[in-house]
Amino acid sequence: MNPQRVRIDEIDILRGLALLGVLTMNLAEAFRVPYWGIHPEAHAGAVDRAMAFVGTVFVSGKSFTLFSMLFGVGLSIFFERASARHPNAMRLLARRLVVLLMFGSAHMFLLWHGDILMSYALIGLFALPFLRARTRVVLGVAVACFVAGPFLRSWPPLREALNSRIPGHYEDALRVYGTGTYGEILRFRIDEFFRVIVRVYGHVWPRELGNMLVGMLIWRSGAFSRVVAYGYRRVLSRIAGGGIALGAGYSIYGALHAPISGVGLRSLVHGLTMLVFALGYGAALLLLLASARWREWLSLAAPIGRMAFTNYLTQTLVFTTLFYGYGFGWLGQVGYAMSVAIGLVFYGLQGILSTVWLRHFAFGPFEWAWRSLTYGEWQPLRRAPSACTPGAATT
Repeated sequence: MNPQRVRIDEIDILRGLALLGVLTMNLAEAFRVPYWGIHPEAHAGAVDRAMAFVGTVFVSGKSFTLFSMLFGVGLSIFFERASARHPNAMRLLARRLVVLLMFGSAHMFLLWHGDILMSYALIGLFALPFLRARTRVVLGVAVACFVAGPFLRSWPPLREALNSRIPGHYEDALRVYGTGTYGEILRFRIDEFFRVIVRVYGHVWPRELGNMLVGMLIWRSGAFSRVVAYGYRRVLSRIAGGGIALGAGYSIYGALHAPISGVGLRSLVHGLTMLVFALGYGAALLLLLASARWREWLSLAAPIGRMAFTNYLTQTLVFTTLFYGYGFGWLGQVGYAMSVAIGLVFYGLQGILSTVWLRHFAFGPFEWAWRSLTYGEWQPLRRAPSACTPGAATT
């Protein structure tokens, strides 16, 4: 079997599984409530409180971190493959990110304030020069993002400027998103972007850049091709065990006790916890994928990962309709556990639809549009009868 294709298949599976975490946490923390970090579970039932605890400790933030690292891996793959076929691969990749920025901006302003595409596109543009940088330079900048970023944000003038907590905002958002018309929600979201969301970006962008750089380093390490080697499996086993143990340990401590004092130190520990936990998850999944039995089951997530762009946008279209006032108005009416259950069912449905779609087409519809706009010409959408699996196509 072609090792290049194996690597892509494994990345598709990891991306699909990461999207499961992103979906369930988006439903629990951003669709059913109008603002991140607000969990109205204090007076909910025991099941909701238990699910909120499990989600906070084991999923929240970790799936997004893994997804960000995989985005960095994707940048490396695209640049590596495009460099072999195009005279100016860097310009092509920059255009690909600009197109993603256009999609993300439309998604953010027209549909949902929880968009990550615009953020990924902008951070990806900052990350482009490091595709050609030496490994030690990439590592140094990644460390600086994780270490210096939190303490820079704790500097009082900057901390005040980035403070995203605005009195009364949650109540206003609950009312407008839950009962407003599309026009009312659109006006509120545009105002919210400039008053609140840009401040959130200031908190998370250094960490996200660090995550993408770590993804670049992971690709350079050959982790997706060397997992079959026994010695490398031992390394992955240590990363998996240590990352999950350390990440879970601190996450449980943070959920049960008062957070660490000091804004900078708390932010640093939180970011590193997300990183080591996500690395542990990723290493554990790679080890499982080395087993034929586990790979057969986990491969069910591959079609979702190959169509991650389409599936992510579809989730927004469906769940904003369900939760917002111009749709069914479920906002604030669904408990944590129920939202997770809805997410699991919908994820399964997306898996079925993605599998059926990819039997006939080489890309998801939004992946096809993104690819066509990147190359400046319409790309073939239907699969040729003799074509290899869609996961092999990355550039």
